[in-house]
Amino acid sequence: MAALLENQYDINPAFLNEAFFVPHFQPIINVTTRNVSGYEVLGRLFSPTQGNYISLGAYFHGIDEDMLSVYNIDRIIREKAFRYLKDSLIKTKLFFNIMPHFLSRVHKSDLKAERFHVIQLIEKYGIDKKDIVLEITEDEFEGSIENLIQMVNVFREYGLTIAIDDLGVGFSNLERIGYLHPDIIKVDIKIMRESLNKNSFKQVLTAVSEMSQKLGSHLLFEGIETEEELNLALSMGGSLLQGYYFARPDSNFLNKNYFAKQLKATLEQFSGIRFLELTKNLDKEEILIESLDGIFTQHGIKYSDKTNKENFLPGVLKYLPHQITKVFLCDINGYQITPTYLKNEYNNFEERLSGLGNNYAWKPYFTKHKALAHKDRRRWNITTPLYDIRSQTEYVVFTYSLDAETILVSRVEW
Repeated sequence: MAALLENQYDINPAFLNEAFFVPHFQPIINVTTRNVSGYEVLGRLFSPTQGNYISLGAYFHGIDEDMLSVYNIDRIIREKAFRYLKDSLIKTKLFFNIMPHFLSRVHKSDLKAERFHVIQLIEKYGIDKKDIVLEITEDEFEGSIENLIQMVNVFREYGLTIAIDDLGVGFSNLERIGYLHPDIIKVDIKIMRESLNKNSFKQVLTAVSEMSQKLGSHLLFEGIETEEELNLALSMGGSLLQGYYFARPDSNFLNKNYFAKQLKATLEQFSGIRFLELTKNLDKEEILIESLDGIFTQHGIKYSDKTNKENFLPGVLKYLPHQITKVFLCDINGYQITPTYLKNEYNNFEERLSGLGNNYAWKPYFTKHKALAHKDRRRWNITTPLYDIRSQTEYVVFTYSLDAETILVSRVEW
């Protein structure tokens, strides 16, 4: 046995004693309460010769491993975790990884709740169903998606919480989210780290954040190791946090208030920075609005139904704020009624006729503008920052009602 433990890459856990398998718990922090609200259960193997614990992650996910052996070891670690939770007398949640390809092989047809090991353990140890979270991993899954959905429905109807693990890894993540509608979405650490340097990943992460809000799913950011990653998770609406920044997995639970003081200071600092950022953006919006209002008042430029609409824009181009790089007029139904005026490399506007007759009524910014104008009598609207993949810059779309029938649409570099 000692020889098997000399190198963690040569371990064959199938031949080891059950006593060497020890569940470890990595804390998951609730941002709102700043308390440890749960733990992810991770498999560890104790090496008596080295006196340390070795992760079983690679073993569990190895495609060449004996499935029966992996399944049995997983059951051993899971039951030890349940027993520890019971004996600890602590009220907390446990997050268990559930691998679909295992489940699909073991539970092909008989999907009664009492057949599932995790449910058997809940009954055996008298654990509150609400304290168990099942993380559906994104491993390669060759089974029937219908079978997976049925199994997840059994868990959900029993009262368990469902999470999708490692969003961004594996195949057909969005399909699985659509079918399973998880209570919690765990974001893969790679997406988070890439988003710190690549705008495309940042936009994907933003989309995931917005999707989770619309689904009503909590967003859990795992793998956080730095303050920069923590701030990113907070900016994306992460309500649950996990990673080495807080703590490494351990064989024991922590005091639930262990990170409260540290997180309190971080949240206050983050809130202050976000306040300044939002205030700065609001100031930019206000300056833009005042500038456009000034064009039609201070400069004596009037727009009315009698104005020749084709000749109106050329007369105001020189007064437009320098941030505006594209502008045209639409009627109330969204049809472009003037040429597009686009700034060239010499910072001069050029006339483009190709957009005449295009319709923008279906654009979110256009429909929102009309709704605000109707309900609040507001003449303007501005979008959240958008991204231009060609110029790799951010911009906003600013719309302004010249009268009840005509809307100025402009692109503003942000």
